[in-house]
Amino acid sequence: MKLTLFILLLSFTAVFGQIVYQDLITRFVVDDFTNGANTHSVDITLSTDVTATDPDVVADDSFDAGTGCSGLVGCERDMSLTVILGLQGRSFSSDIFTSPASYYFDAEWAISNPKNSESETLLQYDGRDGSIDLDISGLGSVDLTVGGSVEFLRISAVSDLDTTYVFTAYSPNGNTCEADLDVFQAVGSYDYYESFVFFDIDDFSGNCDLTNVGAIEVSLFSNDALDAIVRQIAFVGEGVPSNTPTPSAPPPGGFTWYTFDDDDNYRSSCDEERPRPNYFMHNDNIIYYYFHEVIYYESSSSASILSAGVAFIIGLLFI
Repeated sequence: MKLTLFILLLSFTAVFGQIVYQDLITRFVVDDFTNGANTHSVDITLSTDVTATDPDVVADDSFDAGTGCSGLVGCERDMSLTVILGLQGRSFSSDIFTSPASYYFDAEWAISNPKNSESETLLQYDGRDGSIDLDISGLGSVDLTVGGSVEFLRISAVSDLDTTYVFTAYSPNGNTCEADLDVFQAVGSYDYYESFVFFDIDDFSGNCDLTNVGAIEVSLFSNDALDAIVRQIAFVGEGVPSNTPTPSAPPPGGFTWYTFDDDDNYRSSCDEERPRPNYFMHNDNIIYYYFHEVIYYESSSSASILSAGVAFIIGLLFI
């Protein structure tokens, strides 16, 4: 019986961990790869062997998404591919493709590296300079924490080998921060959420200011036959979206209590229906929760529920 309860405990913990990650809100998108899909690519086929004593073979290309773009920070992506070792006739590629609708994301970045070779692929986001030369002030002053609402850097990635993407942020003063995003080999079929890789923004190494970023680079080094795909690079966090409207001010000295009916009878906030009443309160300790279509929860609430559940199950283990 104790073994059964222990298994139940593991399942309970796993479920709550999954809920937390699935309910994260996208706060800032670095690249969703819709810009330049089926257009932006760099490919190299070696005409001779490249050895350790030979110069690297390098190719690069820039894609400008035009004014008013969305889904691409700085509206330009610079891409480079560097072959360090390789045999004559071998091909290397870095391409932006459109994804099938069943993949949940509209586009992806695909990398292919052949056997018995070494290469590095780089995506650079430093504004609209049309060059792979890094401009650490090219994005101006981007706040990757989005006012402190961001908790994780997240990518959706799939690879046929264990590999690591390196995310580097540059502040205009030259300071850098770095995150290693480890992607494990995909075996068989996988769930949509299983492709997500998270990196806590508090764990960035280096000394940049994440509220003041002027350039971003994402790189992947490979020394084996590799096929890897990334479908989104974004910063995410929990809670109510930052663009939630601010409620109207209560009367002088008072506070407004907003009602919410959990049995909504299929009412829609978009319909022209009689609004529910609001009540004015005089209580300094009122906490306001705003609900709109989707109910968000605080991580502390999940932690409390999880702690209670764990305590209950652990107690049963000693019965």
